[in-house]
Amino acid sequence: MPKSPELLRDIHETNLMYLLLLQRLARAGDTSALAGRQLSPQAGEWLAALPAADLVKLARCSVLLAQLSLPPDLLLSALSQGMDATLAAQARSPAPTPP
Repeated sequence: MPKSPELLRDIHETNLMYLLLLQRLARAGDTSALAGRQLSPQAGEWLAALPAADLVKLARCSVLLAQLSLPPDLLLSALSQGMDATLAAQARSPAPTPP
């Protein structure tokens, strides 16, 4: 369990943003987006009906709920330089040409 109050606050905030995104997708009925998040239809229905106060309570765990699905090189770059710098560099670089 993380000891740093700042780290815990960041985890809670990230969890809440992720849960709000999932809830919005569930309420919109976007099952294809939810399937990519490994969320069952029943869990999506439950999440869509969850009141805001319960969503906040759920977000306050010390475990990061979101999965990072970045390619390894981008993930390492984001961890070492920060996400904003990594995404900005990726936007500036030309797209790779297919073989």
